[in-house]
Amino acid sequence: MDSNNRRDLVISGSGSSSGGSYQDVKISGEGKVYGDIDCFQFKTNGISEISGQVKAKFIQVNGVSSMYGSVESEDIKVYGEVKLEGNVSYLDFKCRGSARVQGSMNGDRIDLEGDLTVAGDCEAETFNAKGAFRIDGLLNAGVIDISLYGASSAQEIGGEVITVRKKGFKSLLKSFLPMLDAKLDAETIEGDEIYLENTTAKVVRGSRITIGPGCEIDLVEYKESLNPFKGAKIQEYRQI
Repeated sequence: MDSNNRRDLVISGSGSSSGGSYQDVKISGEGKVYGDIDCFQFKTNGISEISGQVKAKFIQVNGVSSMYGSVESEDIKVYGEVKLEGNVSYLDFKCRGSARVQGSMNGDRIDLEGDLTVAGDCEAETFNAKGAFRIDGLLNAGVIDISLYGASSAQEIGGEVITVRKKGFKSLLKSFLPMLDAKLDAETIEGDEIYLENTTAKVVRGSRITIGPGCEIDLVEYKESLNPFKGAKIQEYRQI
């Protein structure tokens, strides 16, 4: 179906509709869609629930939204709270609120200022986080830049350039990030250029590694250089 034959789906107030192919989908108030959605723009304000898959060029969530199938979009913007039950495929994922992903995430750019939970793996070219996150699988990105505002964790972290810094709570983030312990916890961290603060890990492996304040690392394996700050705890280190 080409774009000229697509109609808009608009739900205002309280209502429901079936899935299908649409030009734009706009939900204001409280709306439910039963089935899959294929559209150009998906915008929701208030409370929305989509029982199937969502495929759109642009997705914007204000308020609270639940999507129970996979999500595929070039541009996803979350300004409220979203729960995604399936896998998420994206080019640009921007979160200024809270996102819960029960599957895995795969795409180009993640820009997080808030709270992100991923039950599977999270893969991107760039991962910029100012907030807190929990990734139960692998966090893999070319450039990983993390500013810790709350307790964060990933099973494994892999990238070319990895930077982790602790930040304070002088921001609006404190309204939905109640965690006081701004630390990163991981089993393994592996990259070329690594700088860590307030990080607990069993293994850190890379070429040029700096272990900063607040770190507790069981084993560091480095190829070129290791720079430990005073007060950083490293049980064992070796050049490989």
